[in-house]
Amino acid sequence: MDRRNFLATTLLGAGGFVLSSNSYPFIRISKSPDGKKLFATTDFIDNIIINNNGSRYGKPLVRNDEYYLQNKCYMNRAQLDELHQFLSSIGVSRHQWIVDTIWNMYEDYPHGFDLLEEAAKSAHKFGIEFFAEIKPFEGGGFGPVLPHSMPLPGNAGAYKDLRGIFPRLREFVAENPSLSLKCKNGTFEYNAPVTSIRLVKGDEKPTRIKAKHLSLWTSSTNNGFVPYNGPLTFSESIETRYRFPYWRECRVLHLNDLKIPVGHRYILVRCSLADAEGDFANEKGNIIELVGNEGQILPHTLSSGQVLLSDHYDSFYQSKIMRQLVRYLRFPEVQAEIDDVKKMHGHYENYFAFDAYHTGEWTTIDKEGYIAAACGKPEFMIGVLNPVYPEVRKHWHELIQFCLDRGVDGINFRVSNHNNITDPQLYGFNSPTLETAGGENDYSQIGRANGDAYTLFLEEARELIKNSGKKVTVHLLSVLLMPDDRPLKLSSLPPNFEWQWQKWVNNIADELEFRGIFKLRPENLDTVLNILGTEVKKAGKHFYLQGDFHGRAFDRPFASTKAELELVKNLDVLDGYILYETANFTKINSNGNVEGSPELLRVL
Repeated sequence: MDRRNFLATTLLGAGGFVLSSNSYPFIRISKSPDGKKLFATTDFIDNIIINNNGSRYGKPLVRNDEYYLQNKCYMNRAQLDELHQFLSSIGVSRHQWIVDTIWNMYEDYPHGFDLLEEAAKSAHKFGIEFFAEIKPFEGGGFGPVLPHSMPLPGNAGAYKDLRGIFPRLREFVAENPSLSLKCKNGTFEYNAPVTSIRLVKGDEKPTRIKAKHLSLWTSSTNNGFVPYNGPLTFSESIETRYRFPYWRECRVLHLNDLKIPVGHRYILVRCSLADAEGDFANEKGNIIELVGNEGQILPHTLSSGQVLLSDHYDSFYQSKIMRQLVRYLRFPEVQAEIDDVKKMHGHYENYFAFDAYHTGEWTTIDKEGYIAAACGKPEFMIGVLNPVYPEVRKHWHELIQFCLDRGVDGINFRVSNHNNITDPQLYGFNSPTLETAGGENDYSQIGRANGDAYTLFLEEARELIKNSGKKVTVHLLSVLLMPDDRPLKLSSLPPNFEWQWQKWVNNIADELEFRGIFKLRPENLDTVLNILGTEVKKAGKHFYLQGDFHGRAFDRPFASTKAELELVKNLDVLDGYILYETANFTKINSNGNVEGSPELLRVL
């Protein structure tokens, strides 16, 4: 008898759903004999997008109008029940639901019910605990950044800085941008004209680039760049520059005696040579210098590359999902602009992104064919709020209360977020922080002031949650103890915080969750789990391992899940495993039923 027939005849009594014309079993996985638990986490925006696309990594399916009119990518009540029936059948005893209010699904869900409340009721129907997972520092500030010349209606949940328009923010963040982590004074301001541009090679070797290959363009809006026609002298020199890990001789190309038009803070240097033979390379943090009228080096933000209208048009502007879930896209003046294709092409004419990058990444001017930069740096790490402000902590408390009011059994706090910025070490210098720290020069005191404020928030949050008779879980991240082993990765933690994780373990959390297995080599993972796990066990609390999710998809192998389950089984400091996330191992099939991954079932 083959495996499918064995399961169908032996285990069908556990319950099932219809897949095409065959009955597919919900397999009841018995509890682990060693008492270790199985949890699952949902980040529901991923379920919506993957349901719509048909898969996480494959080519998106083409959906007809009827599909969207019936809101088929959004789970209805019956499908929420099927999801929880499947989770229950595989032994999941807790479902953690990431609540992210940059999307408006919690105020206006397409099926007309309160999404979080119904998800909690559905979980309870199948005997599953239901926790809300909150990322306090994830207030937006990531995803597509739009040209400055696009409309920016009031109350649109959007914000504009030198990088462009951020259309997906929590409303509180959009209304209070100055409560985000602030850049250190004197490091972000653009307050002098650029009179010289220096292109710095990573060594002193000759370059094929000559003056005739370079042209200078400028803009006040980061699109529609115009040729620079003012004075310019070109020279070349060998000068000493720092390039990690030491100082060395470097070749420098100088564009001097510039008189760039007032207000043109966006600078584009084009190179007519652009091929695989490029030789003018350096780290992104050192390849260009903007020089002021007194010889001072001016702060700048390097572009991460040109953005085409096609990069945003279908996936964002015309996406029926995004038009439902992103407040900005629902404004009539924005929709009118999007529908005018000629105008949209104008917005994206020579439009450049300023995504976060590690300053140690390399770039080659005569391979890319250009280098672009903006004068100055963003004043705020938008979306990453600083809890030194009482109103920030109050906003976070209101989010907790929102979840408690909808019947959750606990709150899980995750400090990491998706918002990165270049030069993160410069952020977190808000006025209340500096007052507490006694100035901006003692980084340890600045980190302590910010860290104390976050721990204060957790203490206040615990009181709020425990007064409701609910549980508190806190994430412990690998990067709390050890940097990411993956080369040139930016940290997922807000910068300049003293993360007081021992206090969280001993005084705040009822249970702890580990995240970051994908960031460490095995030997370093072993060290981190030992240190964190020992502290958790000394406090007499449970410690759960969140599984890796990279490369996971419904039809892909779950080999790493198998290895991670073995790790949990063999480590005494670990009390269970968290399947992350349900969008990777469930889907809504063509019949409208929730289906579990056969690959995951094989592992379990």
